[in-house]
Amino acid sequence: MRWLSAVLALMLLTVAAGCTYSKEEPGLFRPPATTEPPPPPVERRPLEGTNLALPVVGEAIWTTGDGSGVTTRFAVHSVRRIKGATVLDWSVTPLMAPGLSMGDDLPTRIDLGLSREVDGAANIFLLDAAASKVYRPLSHRSRREFSRCLCSPLWVAQLSLRIGETRMLQVTYPELPASTRFIDVDLINVPVFRHVPVTPIGQVPTATRPTDLSRPVQGSAPLTWPRVFDYPHESRQQSIRIDEIVAGAELTSVVWTLQSVTDQPSFRIVPYGPPISAKMPDGVAAVDPGAASGLQLRVRGGPALKVRWMTVRRHRPDVVECLCSNLGLWASSLMERGGRVTVTTNFPALPAGTSTVDVAIPGVATLPDLPVVAAADAADRSGAPVPGGDGRWTYQVTNPPRGWFTRDWPTPLPEAGQLADYVGTVEDLVDLPGS
Repeated sequence: MRWLSAVLALMLLTVAAGCTYSKEEPGLFRPPATTEPPPPPVERRPLEGTNLALPVVGEAIWTTGDGSGVTTRFAVHSVRRIKGATVLDWSVTPLMAPGLSMGDDLPTRIDLGLSREVDGAANIFLLDAAASKVYRPLSHRSRREFSRCLCSPLWVAQLSLRIGETRMLQVTYPELPASTRFIDVDLINVPVFRHVPVTPIGQVPTATRPTDLSRPVQGSAPLTWPRVFDYPHESRQQSIRIDEIVAGAELTSVVWTLQSVTDQPSFRIVPYGPPISAKMPDGVAAVDPGAASGLQLRVRGGPALKVRWMTVRRHRPDVVECLCSNLGLWASSLMERGGRVTVTTNFPALPAGTSTVDVAIPGVATLPDLPVVAAADAADRSGAPVPGGDGRWTYQVTNPPRGWFTRDWPTPLPEAGQLADYVGTVEDLVDLPGS
């Protein structure tokens, strides 16, 4: 047994000396060798760059309010006539988001803030403010139809967006009068796109210059510091900051940021009251009680200008809708301290030559002498129309149009035969009754 004692002593000395084995050396407890190859790298589809021949008649930058912090560039490309209807071509290009790089997929939960929660349509309107008319997207006659507008649905587009890649989308509207040569386009959370040419049937506009929609954002300073306010009888605070005032020929858009200074109860997302939302007169109801309708504009020496409203023909005559952002589910970041959203409120046109205005936040402050910038004229960026757009698509609930890349321009148009299943609504622009 003396030999066994010697072997045990030698083993103890080896352990005491700290002897180790590399992963490559064989050992008693080495895992069995695997015969499966490593998984192949995920192949990423090449990033689609902007087609520089794509007409871009207007752009706006906006950041999501759902907490994802995705900064996007919305763009308007054309308003085209088809037999019996009108088609808007627009797009979204995600530019940056926390933790994401060029070409990365966006989370599928993002919310672009343009969906109408009440009817599954889009909060995108065609405006003829000179005639006091608002054109809503065509809506399916059956209320049982899911996502009822004749469009490329936002909920589909939002599932497959990438940083730096443009997705082109469409919305269909009632037929415009033959005399209408230009129309304004309102993506409700950004300033109105002014004076967009309406191209004849069978034609598309051309680009006057190349535009890279994925280029970086050029930021601009806001017009004011945030003004903090308290809610009466409640221990919570929010703030309002005025970012931009854009004056068009018929409408004035005020862009502002609402931020939560303290946590907010979830049921406070909708509805709001003053100073965020205007107090409704007796006997008048709003279809959007959480609208950003509370601010007022004042030109020195003149009366206060209040937000524009529109009729809602499917409801009673005493129901109206604000021509402004509606703080719905897309603004869920406001529930938490530090959450912020950017909204837009539309007012009547300012007197010619107005360079500054006062913005009143009722019950909080009046912010004097804020500068006004002129709205860009979309017609200046729209070249002479040419024949194009021969393709057609039909809306299918099981396979709705998912949008197009810019290389697909001119994009196909909705098949005219399906228009009989849809109804168009033309609203009136009105002042708030009884105000």
